[in-house]
Amino acid sequence: MSYLLEIVGRGLLAELAAAFRGTFVDDGVIETATLKQLAKLHPTDIQHLNRFGVRLLRENLAVEACVTFEQSLDQDHDDITALLGLACAYDEVNRLPDAIETLRDAVALQPHESAIVFALGFCVEKSGDIEEARSLYLQAADLAPELRNAHERLGAIYLRLGNLDEAIDHYEQLCFAEPGDISLSLALANLHMTAGNYPEAIQRYQYALTIDPDNWEAADEIVQAYEQSGQYDEAILHLQKLIADQPGFADHHVQLGDIYAKKGDSARAMVQYRQAVKLNPDYLEAFVKIGTLHLRAGNHLESAKAFNDAVELNDRLLTAYVGLGVAQLQNGDPEEAQATFEMASGVEPNSTMLFGEIARLQLKASIGNQIKKHLGSEQAAQIESESQEREAQQSEASIDLVRHQVQRYEKAIERHPTYADLHYRLGLLLRHQGRREEAINAFHRALQLNPNYVKAYIKLGLAYREAGKNDTAIDTFKRALALDTRAVEVYYELGLIFADCQNFSLAVEYFEQAVRCEPNNVEFRANLALALQDMGLLDRATAAWQSLAEIAPDTQKGRDILVEISKKR
Repeated sequence: MSYLLEIVGRGLLAELAAAFRGTFVDDGVIETATLKQLAKLHPTDIQHLNRFGVRLLRENLAVEACVTFEQSLDQDHDDITALLGLACAYDEVNRLPDAIETLRDAVALQPHESAIVFALGFCVEKSGDIEEARSLYLQAADLAPELRNAHERLGAIYLRLGNLDEAIDHYEQLCFAEPGDISLSLALANLHMTAGNYPEAIQRYQYALTIDPDNWEAADEIVQAYEQSGQYDEAILHLQKLIADQPGFADHHVQLGDIYAKKGDSARAMVQYRQAVKLNPDYLEAFVKIGTLHLRAGNHLESAKAFNDAVELNDRLLTAYVGLGVAQLQNGDPEEAQATFEMASGVEPNSTMLFGEIARLQLKASIGNQIKKHLGSEQAAQIESESQEREAQQSEASIDLVRHQVQRYEKAIERHPTYADLHYRLGLLLRHQGRREEAINAFHRALQLNPNYVKAYIKLGLAYREAGKNDTAIDTFKRALALDTRAVEVYYELGLIFADCQNFSLAVEYFEQAVRCEPNNVEFRANLALALQDMGLLDRATAAWQSLAEIAPDTQKGRDILVEISKKR
């Protein structure tokens, strides 16, 4: 139910000021000290006071901002910038009732301004009044149908209330406004699945898979002809013209990057792949090619990071295939469902293989850092070159590095047995090694710790399918997409607390103090972070990379290499 939990977290603002970026103008040119001096010299000048107040908000000096905006409102209690600034400052210092009353004054002055109505709804929702928040979000959406946040919060509220039809309606509007957003389509597909609208779910899953850039058939025949005949310069000129005529097509940049790579111009190839990712952040193939270029250049850490992004994108594609298969099964099409599950099984090794490569590269980079601590850069580079030559001669070296990374995860789990993410990633590495039964056990442990870990359900189901346990696999896939109403309620409340930075920090500290002496105390922060990833409130790719990088770099292989180096010295 990953994308259902993401619905709960969508539309939340990290800070109230984000709703008023167009209102709070700060060019950042004048220094803060100068703005302060101007406000002091002209205590009745609203313009100077507001500019200083906006700067204070930007620099997270909310207490001082309260004083400044209050001073501005003393001059004109109907100044809209001062009212909105004061509401944001109140929200930052945990004076939510005062923020709500200030926003009510602002709405009374400008009742047709959708951003103000939305902001009031957001504060009211954080206060716990879901019904009034719903009414205000509807009002904001009527004023500005393109206001994405309003539809997203309405979707979250209706899901929380169990009103799936209304949640679907707002996600239909979101998908209509942003047809290229794959995550919105997957969320809508999950809603249709939960509501039992299987034909609609199938259609939406299929659409999500069609708009995935890695499913496009975008090769240009002329470019192919030039390329096959070895006329790379002509192919480059043709693609450059295509890009000039159609600048928004990411696939043209990937094609151009491929030709530069064939010519041996890695620098220009990298520029094109990065441009493709900039145009379409969901372009899995482009991330893989970026990682491959870094790998060829010996930039192990950069290569691993690019492959890590590719894993997250591939997992989303995998989720879409599994969702489509379950929808087809529920719609009475078992043969089509089995064919779709077969496609999922074909996509899944990409994640497993890439994660194994990430683990190997991350360990290699870690060893390289240890080497550099003991030697100068030139000697380190020489040893690295020798190491690469040995690897080219011994394919077993790659397997050996993955084996050592498995050992690192096992040691990390000994220290943190309740980190669900560690068990999941160990399962991926075990799958990469072909140790299926051990991987299944690792995925089971991850799910015991986090029953909402959708990726673990999917990888577990695919492992069962590979083992010939098809019925168990299907049951596992269904559990991945099932709606847990209690989880939705808990995650909904967690999302609202997370949106209130002050209360969130206090809540985390209070909870940790409360459970510190408990014998069953879980590793709270790690699992809290995973819950926030489930809702899309923490970037999955970044969090996955941090999880991987935090595994202890002190390995026996690393120590052996350092001993060998010291002997050479």
